[in-house]
Amino acid sequence: MTLAIVEYPENPSPTQQERWRYEFESQCGMTCQSDPGESFRSWSKTWHAGQVGILDARVRDQTWASLLQGKCPVSEDCVFVKVIASGSVVISQHGEERTFPVGSVLAVDGGWPFQERFLGSTRLVALRMPKQALKVRGYAYGSRRIIVPEQSSPDVTFLRDLFVCFAGQTELPGPQFRERVGEQTLDMMETLLGDATGSLISGRSDMIILRAKTMIARRLGDSRLNIDQIATELRISANYLAKLFRKEGTTVMRYVLEKRLERAYSLVKQFGQHRMQMQEIAYTCGFESPSHFSRIFKQHFGVSPRDAAGA
Repeated sequence: MTLAIVEYPENPSPTQQERWRYEFESQCGMTCQSDPGESFRSWSKTWHAGQVGILDARVRDQTWASLLQGKCPVSEDCVFVKVIASGSVVISQHGEERTFPVGSVLAVDGGWPFQERFLGSTRLVALRMPKQALKVRGYAYGSRRIIVPEQSSPDVTFLRDLFVCFAGQTELPGPQFRERVGEQTLDMMETLLGDATGSLISGRSDMIILRAKTMIARRLGDSRLNIDQIATELRISANYLAKLFRKEGTTVMRYVLEKRLERAYSLVKQFGQHRMQMQEIAYTCGFESPSHFSRIFKQHFGVSPRDAAGA
């Protein structure tokens, strides 16, 4: 994936107008409604960080509107996080208008029609987030209204500046790094979407369990991992988290131990009987010591790690 740059010069030709419209229809699910006879100059740049699409647009006196529902799955299946990096934008939705000045951060559900009117020269940074990726994380993934987080929050300010930095890249990092950037960006979306009202939120117990298991898999090597840390990261109480795991017939820490043992067994079979490798496996899988690892492993599998390696 390379940077895609589209310019809309003054007095554009019909071909240039068509390319500009195509870019925004394919990337944002929106069409430019401005009078083709108007004279203005605009510019856009797009790229992807994994599942997250990134747009940097500098426009002047243009109006964009959502395509008709059913005409563009690109927008309907996504939530757009927008940063007004300069200028101002008027957004109309459900018969209401709101003006967002420079520095504003907001999120719009592409499944509901809306219109954006850019007043004068404006720079817009937009991130396109797949609803499914937000849903599996238990975040708000749909809202009939514009979502506006607390603008004075240091966390929101940090994300705003980070997104503008993303958009300003002139050379892209490698594909694997971009993939990680996209996943971590999605992980941080709770900061912007967590207080949304009237939203579709994956707060069901199965979604919370999924998020907990994803986090546990990421931190299996941390021997200090405990239920309080997991609950804190998920922003729920430890008692509630324990209750959800009990419904599945287990406990949080029993699940952690089972996953550590599963990973350890796989590594034991892969790396053999060398003592140093057994020590490394023990610490890699989050056990407090090699002796603790060997004892728990034998209790669970009926054989020692060394015997399992030679089997």
